[in-house]
Amino acid sequence: MDRTTKQHKQTAFIQDSHLLAERISTHTPALLKLLSNYETYDAAHDEITRSIEALQNVSAELDSVKNPLSDLTISTFFPLNLPLYSLILFAVIPSIYTKNVFVRPPEAVGDILAQIYDLLEIAEHFPQISIKVAPRHVFVDLYASESDVIIFTGKYENALAIHKLCPYSLLVYNGSGVNPFIIFENADIDLAAKKAVEMRCFNSGQDCAGPDAFFVPESMKSEFIEKLKFNLKDMVVGDTKNPETTIGPTMKQSYVDELKEWMQTNKETILYGGEIDYENHLVHPTIALNSVKNYNEPTFHEFFAPFFYVLSYENNQDLSKILLSPGFTERAMYVSVFGDNPAIEKQLTFVKILKNQIVNDVERGNEEYGGYGVKANFLLYGDQRIVQPILVGRDMHLMLTD
Repeated sequence: MDRTTKQHKQTAFIQDSHLLAERISTHTPALLKLLSNYETYDAAHDEITRSIEALQNVSAELDSVKNPLSDLTISTFFPLNLPLYSLILFAVIPSIYTKNVFVRPPEAVGDILAQIYDLLEIAEHFPQISIKVAPRHVFVDLYASESDVIIFTGKYENALAIHKLCPYSLLVYNGSGVNPFIIFENADIDLAAKKAVEMRCFNSGQDCAGPDAFFVPESMKSEFIEKLKFNLKDMVVGDTKNPETTIGPTMKQSYVDELKEWMQTNKETILYGGEIDYENHLVHPTIALNSVKNYNEPTFHEFFAPFFYVLSYENNQDLSKILLSPGFTERAMYVSVFGDNPAIEKQLTFVKILKNQIVNDVERGNEEYGGYGVKANFLLYGDQRIVQPILVGRDMHLMLTD
């Protein structure tokens, strides 16, 4: 494809992306109704807004790609959350470089994603994108094994299993991080508590960017916990079809089972909440308190629920020890820092530090996402692995054209 043809194709794609943004905006009421079968209205509003923004700004992302390929086949394994935004990030925007994008949604998302696909007329405007509802092994055999690029969002072990089955494909891995809060003694504690509830309760706690731990000085733990309780007191737990609901059902039974087991094992740490409506998969906001000195687990548990695991620390040495442990560094993506402590902050070279912010404050669909943990996100092509924040179009061309 010559330069002029590529420019025409890119111009047409940008126009189509802008038109899709308009369709999303026009169909917002229908999308809200559809998505409320699956997530809270707050989460639905958020992903609609982010999807429109990513499509409107797609030209800036395309400019980051040098020597673009145009005949790739991509297989993409979708996450369990945010189906509309995932469709934009992991299928629509990468489709400019492809002849085919095969999408495998998790079983719980299949029907909703198909309805979004039809409502937004994806097949008409982006015909290279198709949804394939199939067991993972079938999708691998029929599509992933023949793809140039595999975009996988999910567990680290599952990603490596896919790569083993498809060793000649580039694996673009989007995983999860600990994404903790670190609160120092000079922090704005009101802001820290407000932001903690905002991020931990986003999408009912079912987001890989949700913080798995909140580190707080021993002298401030009681105040922080009281402020968490204050910000949680008006949370509405229940059916997501109610626009006032802020915490809806946990989508996966295994998440509820894992959390119930964790809470039973660590019941002495629970000091607020702890209620699980097992029949309806509803986890009520819960706060647990422990000390970093008592923390001896090899990894941080990933809570897909509105669960606040507060870990108090007495000094820099105790905090550094846990922050530099493999359980944190291997899943290093972001860290939300409130207050200042240069001695600690200068050690955090392997994460993106967000000062007085949360991941949702900075995440943009056209910018790279993630950190530098070896199990958090990476590119894997043959035996070459690059651990870095991910931007799909830029990175697959980095690996495939060098």
